[in-house]
Amino acid sequence: MKNGEPSIRRRSLLVFTASAVVAGTTGCLGDIDAQGADSGEKEEGEGEGEEEVVEAEPADYPDESCAVCARGVTDYPDWNAQILHEDGERAFFCTSGCMGAYYTSPRSFGVSDADVAEVWVTDYETGETIDGQDAYYLFIFDPELVETPAGRNPHPFADRERAEEFTDGLEGVSRGEVERFSRTAMNRCVW
Repeated sequence: MKNGEPSIRRRSLLVFTASAVVAGTTGCLGDIDAQGADSGEKEEGEGEGEEEVVEAEPADYPDESCAVCARGVTDYPDWNAQILHEDGERAFFCTSGCMGAYYTSPRSFGVSDADVAEVWVTDYETGETIDGQDAYYLFIFDPELVETPAGRNPHPFADRERAEEFTDGLEGVSRGEVERFSRTAMNRCVW
C-alpha cells in the first residue's frame, strides 16, 4: 500500500459488502422481469460464483453533526468531506480539515473500527465532490492569505496543475507546497 491508498483486496471486500448490504436492504434477492417486477425466482446456475460489482460512491451530505468537531456538516457545503469505511459505515465532515484529523486516527472518533476504504472531498475551485485519495492538497493556514471556515483546512484540488496555479497568486506560497493525500500530509490538520 502506498500513499495511504487502500489495497485492491480491501476494495474488493468493500464492493462485496456493499453489494450484500444493498441487495439485503432493498429486497432485491430474486430476478427482475421485463416490467421491473421481482419474480423471486432464479434460473438454474444464475448467481453461482458471480460477484456483483458495485462502485463505492459518495453519499449526499446529511443534516447532522461533523464526526470530529460537532459543527453542522451542511453548514459548510464548499468544504464538505466524507469517509467510507470497509464495513460500510460513513463519517461526514464539515471541512477537509476535520476529515484530515479523522483520517489520522479514525478509531478515536467511534464511527467504525474498520479500515478506511474511500475518501471524498470538495474541490476548492469547482465545488465538485472528488476522490480525496487522488486529490492534491494545499496547506495554507494563514487566514490573511486564504479564508477558511475554521481550524486547519487543506485546500483540495483534483489536479496538481490547478493547485499550483492557485499558489501563483499567493505571496509567500510556492508550487512546491502542493501535496498528495497521505497520512503524513493529513497529520498537518490535527490541532
